[in-house]
Amino acid sequence: MALEIVPSGKDIGAEIRGLKLAEPLTAADLTAVENAFVAHQVLVFRDQPLSPRKFADFSAQFGHLQRHIQKKYWHPEIPELVFNRNVDDEGNFDDLAARRGVTDDLRTGWHSDTTYDEIPAKATSVHALEVPSTGGNTCFASAHRAYELLPETIRQRVAGLQVEFQLGNNPRNKTANYLGSNLTDEDKARDTVCHPVICQHPVSKKPAIYANPLIALRIRGLEDAESDEILETLYDCLHAAGADEYRWEQEWQVGDTVIWENRGGLMHTGRLDYPEGERRIMIRCTIGNSPIETYQG
Repeated sequence: MALEIVPSGKDIGAEIRGLKLAEPLTAADLTAVENAFVAHQVLVFRDQPLSPRKFADFSAQFGHLQRHIQKKYWHPEIPELVFNRNVDDEGNFDDLAARRGVTDDLRTGWHSDTTYDEIPAKATSVHALEVPSTGGNTCFASAHRAYELLPETIRQRVAGLQVEFQLGNNPRNKTANYLGSNLTDEDKARDTVCHPVICQHPVSKKPAIYANPLIALRIRGLEDAESDEILETLYDCLHAAGADEYRWEQEWQVGDTVIWENRGGLMHTGRLDYPEGERRIMIRCTIGNSPIETYQG
């Protein structure tokens, strides 16, 4: 079966059909998937259960695999894999684990992965092992559309400015501070990093909002009051870009694999709306790295 790309019909997202993920991709298929990745920013491959090793091998075709900052959740045999799960080692519900990138309120959850790194990841891939009977979707929104929704006065005010990010010891963002509470002392002490408030995708060069409500602290160089006001406007635009008519949601089934962009242009968050007693367990890879480019428009 030949490779087929089926767009979601939303701003972002496409399903890739016709590939066997347990086998190495041909050079032509890899190029086609990479091109689709730029065009659609999040890709889903459905109903192909993979072993952890096969999933890691598939993901590594798109870039080197990084070890995630959350060492507590590393896979015991393949540390380049990390568990996204809602239970602890004894099988009990774990609120902190369940809230990694997942929120009750979509507006506060939109983010791009590893913004707390000096050079963030190129992409994230996730493979579903266990899913709840209902809920637990992952939502995706276009940060390019969010930029289009931004008032011109704010575009001009933030042009060239940098936003600070920190996961551990984040005093101005309670959610990030909570998510970083089980980091090692060394990782909590990592320096604050800065990225452009408005970035451009390194391939398409399209502008996008990069500041995000899950991890950001402040806009560097502004008084806190002005920074907070502008950030709230940015977050309003991100959330508007995640409205029903634009947003794409991954309704997880066991064996689904999703890969998404972190280079600018895409925001995502999970829904914490499934039955608390049901398990939600995924394995995840952090793929490659890519400096965040300041928009030159």
